[in-house]
Amino acid sequence: MRVQLVCPAAEDSAHLKNLALATLAALTPDDVELSVCDDTLKRLDPATDLDFTADLAAITVSTRTAMRAYELAAAYRQHGVKVVMGGIHPTAVPEEALERCDCVVIGEAEGLWEKVIADARAGRLQSIYRHQTLPEFRTPPRPDRSIFAKRGYIPVQAVQASRGCPFSCEFCSVTPFFGRQTRLRDPKDVAAEIEALGRPWVMFSDDNIIGVGPQSRELFRELKRLNITWFGQASLQGMQDQETLELMAESGCRAVFIGFESVNRQTLVACGKRQNKPEHYIETVKRLHDLGIGVWGAFVFGFDEDTQGVFEETAEFAIRAKVVIASFAVLTPYPGTPLYGRLKQEGRLLDEHWWLHEGRDGFPVFRPKHMTPEQLFEGWKSAWPMFYSGSSIMRRASQALWTSPIMFLSYFPLNLYQRRLTRDKILGGNKFFMRDRHVKPADRQAL
Repeated sequence: MRVQLVCPAAEDSAHLKNLALATLAALTPDDVELSVCDDTLKRLDPATDLDFTADLAAITVSTRTAMRAYELAAAYRQHGVKVVMGGIHPTAVPEEALERCDCVVIGEAEGLWEKVIADARAGRLQSIYRHQTLPEFRTPPRPDRSIFAKRGYIPVQAVQASRGCPFSCEFCSVTPFFGRQTRLRDPKDVAAEIEALGRPWVMFSDDNIIGVGPQSRELFRELKRLNITWFGQASLQGMQDQETLELMAESGCRAVFIGFESVNRQTLVACGKRQNKPEHYIETVKRLHDLGIGVWGAFVFGFDEDTQGVFEETAEFAIRAKVVIASFAVLTPYPGTPLYGRLKQEGRLLDEHWWLHEGRDGFPVFRPKHMTPEQLFEGWKSAWPMFYSGSSIMRRASQALWTSPIMFLSYFPLNLYQRRLTRDKILGGNKFFMRDRHVKPADRQAL
């Protein structure tokens, strides 16, 4: 039997080895011939780059890659190849996906992919496979990364140490997919996988690497002996525990991506992210920087409590907090989330199937409460040059440059790269908006 694993790409997809495909490879019987088509590595030509002699094509799909996934699926099916789709998007909208493929795997692959292979061999492929209960994750099969090309990928290995999230943020699609209960992997098993990789750079794909208290500390102790450098995503939950932060730094953590989301406490409570407390943001950033851990802060615009002052307020806060890197997003109602359901019920969606239409370029897909979609869009664009202005970069450098050697070497290249992306991708090459006219007089004096 021949199976082709496919990773479609979004416009800004990174050249990272896809953990979902590596997991499928580990679950596949040895007598199945596997190949990989990675759209993130090389833009695939549906007419020439796909294996139409395969018996089955398995495509992992996020909402951002749905249109591209459907395009590739159509090419396979046109040549008689059966297509199975899995991932967060088909799980949220299986009926939509089934219009474009032969089979949908709802939820996680472990325990289901094996059945898909067996049924496909026997010619009795079902249209939907789903779990009755979430699979065990204490000692999962180790992802098989040997399927990937030797060159072309960023030299960072993605590893997963937990699944699920105890929080219920209205806009987040993690909980509907992985569940409300955090399932922890055996820390010794995680360390053994990393050790076998033989690479010093690791990126944890967990949605919250720090949020499980004693278990997180146990993992950090195991990582400490490996002498690696790692990055991850962390919730603010648990960031007040100094012992955990110190262990985190000692284990090799050099940067964390933190979803601050908003600087307005009322907004955070309304969207279900009660664990975030804006009054602690600056202190938390400083504690992490003092331990040599750089902070990448993420902020979202468009919540019901947001007014037109939120853009400048947020950008100025990020500058004052001296985060190393910041990203700003327009609130997006992903299918399957409580936010999508609420906005649909309230009649505020501009396009109920926005992911099926191209050319949006970040424009909001819903009606905000206290501004127009156009005002939200323009306000979002204005935050980027505020944060990546020359004066902002210099102001924040005083903290970042002594945080750690890695931050010392990477701070200016990272910020200048983001500044260029802001100008070219978000502002359409308009250099005028990159000037420091966005910085308030009081901030100019502080510089």
